[in-house]
Amino acid sequence: MRVFAPVPAQRAVEATPRDRDRVVDAARAVSLVVVVAGHSIMAVVAWPDGVPVLGNLLAAYPWTQALTWVLQIMPLFFVAGGAANALSWERHRSRGGDYASWLWARADRLLRPAWVYLAVMAVVASFVTLLAPARVAEPLMFLVTQLLWFLGAYLLVTALTPLFRRTTPGRALLVTVGLLALVALVDAARFFWGFPDALGLLNFVLVWAVPAYLGSLRAHGTAAAFPRWSLVLAVVGAVAVDSALIYLGPWPVSLVGMPGEAVSNMAPPTVVLAIHSFALFCILTLVSAPLARLLERPAVWRPVTAVNLAAMTLYLWHLPVLVAVTTLGHALHLERPVALDGNGWPVPDGWGYALGSLVFWTVYGVAVWAVVRLMWPFEHAPLWWWDAPPRTTAPAPTTAAWVAAVGTAGVGVSTLVLSATGLAGFPGKVVDYAGLPLNAAAALAVLVGSGALIRWAGSPR
Repeated sequence: MRVFAPVPAQRAVEATPRDRDRVVDAARAVSLVVVVAGHSIMAVVAWPDGVPVLGNLLAAYPWTQALTWVLQIMPLFFVAGGAANALSWERHRSRGGDYASWLWARADRLLRPAWVYLAVMAVVASFVTLLAPARVAEPLMFLVTQLLWFLGAYLLVTALTPLFRRTTPGRALLVTVGLLALVALVDAARFFWGFPDALGLLNFVLVWAVPAYLGSLRAHGTAAAFPRWSLVLAVVGAVAVDSALIYLGPWPVSLVGMPGEAVSNMAPPTVVLAIHSFALFCILTLVSAPLARLLERPAVWRPVTAVNLAAMTLYLWHLPVLVAVTTLGHALHLERPVALDGNGWPVPDGWGYALGSLVFWTVYGVAVWAVVRLMWPFEHAPLWWWDAPPRTTAPAPTTAAWVAAVGTAGVGVSTLVLSATGLAGFPGKVVDYAGLPLNAAAALAVLVGSGALIRWAGSPR
């Protein structure tokens, strides 16, 4: 494996099939870039007495939280994934493949870079726990696994793909409304009927199943059958319903989590985010034709392919890079001017923050580029054990399907736990989340065991 190899974007451009849906690839790439840029823009860190206090620029200026209705485009990643999974499942079935081998192929590509990431970060976290004071290290180490929720949620909704069958526009609309109703039911149980907060974890599957299902409609051609006027009406209706829910409460305006807020639309996700996903899908469908023509241009298509070739590397590593650049700036006394507001949350302190941010974002961008350039080959290079054929006899298809499903559930649960705990105090620290005692080391063990189940059930012999 060549060290610091460039992403072969030009080769991918030349190999792109004529019938490829470039719009969903572009949606995936753009949503990922917005996530990476958004985290660096939103992060505001104060260091009173050398202890990091993490804040959010959107919380410092509450009027900016309405911008998340435009910038929260993570659902498009699930739309793209739902479309890709639907096409992959149909091709696999046409070749006589079974469920377990298909699920293994999807998990293999998704989890391979995660194993490398977690192996590195577990070692780093262990040394940080030993060497750094807990009050300094834990706020930052909490962040390094925060985004792993995506792996679990994505793999869980991927496992549902065979249920997302070809259908008519009318039935597709009924299924979508049914999913939204289930999400709303979970929210109502949490917020109004006294059920425990842990019930909201179900929405990590139900909410993200909405854009994944809508993506399958695109792959099956069902989305194109909706009249344009109906899509426009759906967008207006979705925005109106979300506005009413936020006005009535308890759902907040922001579609990303805010420090100190009692309710987040993101973790666990809520019906507001699910409806927002539906609106984004309709908008994407409306603009697909001009976007497809734009993406035929090599100058536009090439960066899209580059981002997609290194998508998981960019997603996984950009937060540790952000933590490292922030910590280095503090160590060198080059941090941006930040003050604490009356509630103790960090806020920008004058125009020096804006000027310092230009330098900060430049350094951060170069650092992200360097780390992605170094680590992206692990998305494609085979790993010891993980990519080796199992030595046991292949199980019967029915047994394999059930084992793969159990393994997928284990991956989903364990990555959500890791997302909630971070690696602060790794490996011994126990974190309370929604009334549940959670430990990162135990979650990591469950993740490895669950991955092994998927591998045993579906990996080719």
